[in-house]
Amino acid sequence: MAKQTLIIDDLSGDTGARTRHFSLDGTTYEIDLTDSSYATLRAALKPFIKAGRPVGAVKAAPRAGARKVKAKPRGAGRSRKGAKPASDAAVIRAWARAQGMTVTQRGRVAPELRAAWQAAGAPGA
Repeated sequence: MAKQTLIIDDLSGDTGARTRHFSLDGTTYEIDLTDSSYATLRAALKPFIKAGRPVGAVKAAPRAGARKVKAKPRGAGRSRKGAKPASDAAVIRAWARAQGMTVTQRGRVAPELRAAWQAAGAPGA
């Protein structure tokens, strides 16, 4: 037995509506409208659309039941040219402390410190 979904126009109460999306002041709205009600909405907005400036297409809202894909963190899967492995930082810091140098606990290893470590033959690498 097949089931049929009936979408009702949110303004007129008529059947045969479709879900429409529009944005205003940074908020995206969803409303169910028949073609007739949608034409009324477009006619009401026409002078504002005509006077406005397009800034690009707005990404469509996800469809019901659409599969969500988890985004990779920024820069994931890419390597910067000349980037040093994070494990080197711990080795360099340990070496520098053993040499009596002042070293930060976190963050990027100073280029001078890395150069000194490499000049010493990169011990511990």
